[in-house]
Amino acid sequence: MLFKILVLDSSSLEMRRLTDMPVWRECGFEITGHAFDVDKAIDAASNQECDLVLCIDRPKSAAAVSFLTKAKKRCPEISAVVISHVESSKNIRECFLLGAIDCLVEPVRNDEMKDALTRAADFVSRRITGKEYANAMNAALEEIPVADNNAAMLEKLSEFLLKTQGRAASVEEAADFFGFNPDYFRRYFKRRAGVSFSEFYKRLTMDYAKLLLSSGHYKVNEVSEILGYSSPDYFTRVFKKVTGKVPSDFRR
Repeated sequence: MLFKILVLDSSSLEMRRLTDMPVWRECGFEITGHAFDVDKAIDAASNQECDLVLCIDRPKSAAAVSFLTKAKKRCPEISAVVISHVESSKNIRECFLLGAIDCLVEPVRNDEMKDALTRAADFVSRRITGKEYANAMNAALEEIPVADNNAAMLEKLSEFLLKTQGRAASVEEAADFFGFNPDYFRRYFKRRAGVSFSEFYKRLTMDYAKLLLSSGHYKVNEVSEILGYSSPDYFTRVFKKVTGKVPSDFRR
C-alpha cells in the first residue's frame, strides 16, 4: 500500500532532497505533488488528490497553521505532518490543537521522520478503512426491510457491526451480543432481514472488500488481512464465490 503525500512548501529548493529520501516508501508513502501556497494545497486535499500533507513551515510563513485552520473547515478528514524551520513551542502547540499528527523541527533526523510517518500511515489507514466500512455497513443495513419490529434489531445490529470492525465475526458471537442462543438468533434474524445472518455478513464483508480494493490503496493480501481472513487464497475463493469475480478485478 502506498499513500499519497502532497508537500506544501513556498520553495522548491528542498523538493529533490525530500523526494530522494527512502523513508517515504519504507513507511508506505510516496510524494505525488507539490503546492506552493495554502489554497492550492486545500484544493488538492478537498479533491482527494492526497492522503497526507507535509507542511514545510518557513520563517514568518505560518503556512502550517493557515493550512490546518482552513482544512478543519473544508476537508477535516485530511492528515498533516509539520516540519518547521524555526522552533516555536507556541506554533507547535497550535498545530497539534488543529489536528497535526506530528510536528518536527529542522534538521529532521531520519528516525524522527520515520516515527512520524509510521504514526501517519496508521492514522490514514484507519481513516480510510473506517470510512469504507461505514459505507458498506450502511448500504447493507439499507437492504433490510423497514418495519416497526425491525428498529430495535437494526440499532443493535449496527452496534455489533461497529464493535467487530477489523475482524471476522461469527453467528455465535452475534447471538451472544443480542442475548440469544445461536439457533433462536438464526431464526430471529432471517425473519426480519429476509436472509440468514451468515449471508448478510458475507455480503457486507465482500462489499467492504470491493470498496477497499477500488480505493487503490490496498493490495489483495492487505484487504484479506484487514478483513481477518486466514490467507489471501481463502479470501479470494470466498470473494469469487460471492461476487463472481476475483479481487484483482476491482483494484484501481
